[in-house]
Amino acid sequence: MRALRISLIVFGVLVVLAIVVDRVALWFVEGEVASRAQDRLGLASEPSLSVAGFPFVTQVLGGELNRVDLGADEYTAQVDGQALTVRDLSVELNDVALGDGYTSAVAGSAQGEGLVEYAELTRAYGELLAVSGNGFGVEFGYAGDGRLLLTLQATVLGQTLDVGEVPAGIALEGESLTLDVDEDAIPDAGGEEVQAVVREQLDQVRDLSGLPSGLSLDAVRPTADGLVLDISGTDVSIS
Repeated sequence: MRALRISLIVFGVLVVLAIVVDRVALWFVEGEVASRAQDRLGLASEPSLSVAGFPFVTQVLGGELNRVDLGADEYTAQVDGQALTVRDLSVELNDVALGDGYTSAVAGSAQGEGLVEYAELTRAYGELLAVSGNGFGVEFGYAGDGRLLLTLQATVLGQTLDVGEVPAGIALEGESLTLDVDEDAIPDAGGEEVQAVVREQLDQVRDLSGLPSGLSLDAVRPTADGLVLDISGTDVSIS
């Protein structure tokens, strides 16, 4: 009986040691991959990174991680070359193959999302409009039912005119974005000249670029919190 107790104690100690080694190895690899992912994906700061599944060591020995979750509080993309801050960027990486002595990691597939707050969208869009100097302005908000709410302004003879509000969708083709506005819903204010400027600006195509390397834009969804960017990719190198 004494021998059995000793065997159980030894077995328990070995299990605890195995778990500790597994967690230490996980902590070390997560830190290394996160540092490399920052460079590979073009992130301004080191992302958070979490490897799912237990035990971790057996995944490493098999040369593939089932799932890796990557996150960044803030990421800078561009719309027509104007900086656009994307918040709460999160990416799920699946079937991550390890190679070259574990110095490289390539995800078979990736999907995730990021959030552009309406205040940030208004700021970036406003700076783009300021270049044209046509006096047109727009503030972005949420109209409900997955649609934007545009608050339109125009400057006429040095005076700012509130044109009014209009709901809008947003259309995506590749990485080009256009506002989908029913022209009949645009408030009739400011005269023909103002109306012409409003319609011209609302019809502008805007290009979103600078997403993390290997990821592309799948959809853009207006929500109560802001504009959600759905992104995905295949064979995404993270290390």
